[in-house]
Amino acid sequence: MRKVLAALLALVVVGVVAASAQGFRPAVPKLEINESNFEDVKAKILSHLEERIEDLQKLKEDVENADSADELKSVMEEHALSRAKDMTLRKIDRAIERLESSGNSDAVSELESLKDKVSSATSMEELRQIMEEFRGIMEDAGFMKEGIPPKMPCGGMPEDGPRMPNANSANA
Repeated sequence: MRKVLAALLALVVVGVVAASAQGFRPAVPKLEINESNFEDVKAKILSHLEERIEDLQKLKEDVENADSADELKSVMEEHALSRAKDMTLRKIDRAIERLESSGNSDAVSELESLKDKVSSATSMEELRQIMEEFRGIMEDAGFMKEGIPPKMPCGGMPEDGPRMPNANSANA
């Protein structure tokens, strides 16, 4: 039993470290970093790093306090759901920015209400359903074509403006 728990713990630690390293993306400013915005950019990056460190410290405490394989599994599932919700909210926020710049206020309000659903999601299955709804909203807004990536001219941008990546792309 101890060997099984030790192997499970090792697997969890490796998974958390890999997921944390893969999921880490510092808040990158839209502006170029220069002397005039250096302090603001630095403060944003440090704030983001402090949040990540706090999240990892809480996860470490939760893992240390787990008394059984079921508890440990529950901790890891909660952590995975939390990370997935954060990534989904960031994706929706980026989509809202794009839709606002194109003047599509109907889709923006639909995505704003979708953010509330994401925040209250209690399972990965709920989150998957919300992402399907997100894709539908983006398709209706003309930012995604089912299974077909946008045509790219030589410059790399779609001929009719920026689009969200489709569900089959590496960045989705």
